[in-house]
Amino acid sequence: MSEDQDKTLPVDRRIEADITRAIYDQRMPPGTRLSEERLGELYDVSRTVVRKALFQLSSRKLVEIRANRGARVAQPSAAQAREVFAARATLEAAMLEESMTRLTPADIDALRATLAHDHDTPTNETDAAESIAESGDFHKALARLHGNPILQEFLDELIGQTSLIIALYRPREAELCSHAAHGELLDAIEAGDAARARETMHEHLMDCLDALALEPPPADALADMLGRAR
Repeated sequence: MSEDQDKTLPVDRRIEADITRAIYDQRMPPGTRLSEERLGELYDVSRTVVRKALFQLSSRKLVEIRANRGARVAQPSAAQAREVFAARATLEAAMLEESMTRLTPADIDALRATLAHDHDTPTNETDAAESIAESGDFHKALARLHGNPILQEFLDELIGQTSLIIALYRPREAELCSHAAHGELLDAIEAGDAARARETMHEHLMDCLDALALEPPPADALADMLGRAR
């Protein structure tokens, strides 16, 4: 969303959009407290307006609101992480296969231009956050070519939840949603091989899931975490 478009939004929608982007960009980690009072000060609005924005974010599962405890950025469980990636793999693979009959050379060129901005191997946490955001943008660009706004909106919500999941469970050394995998996907699309494109998309997202550290550490891992192994 451009700054000009952002300024035309009602304030509650602008708050929602700003928090959403901060989550997507991993500038706002899971568990971050979202104070109604502080947000009201930052946007110069009443707490009623802030609550409206937080409620919308909660309906998209990006924010958790608990009675007497306020709002926080959501912290998906390992089980929820698996469910989100499984949903994305099924949905995106099907959407891509359906889109293949309508894609033009110009569409493919636009996707390659989007891919050109991908960070291949992030070298620090800032690069990693940018890479994850750019990866989400690539997947959204693919979804837009399908042409179904309802499915696009649903996928956008899943991608937002994915950002939270990756922030919680990505091992520091892991490369997720790689540039190379996106390149293989585009090669299949350009070749007009719908079956290979569908399979590549599904495998790509499940590989991303497999790279996450979803299993709890072993019971005796505390010494290693603290650098006091004996």
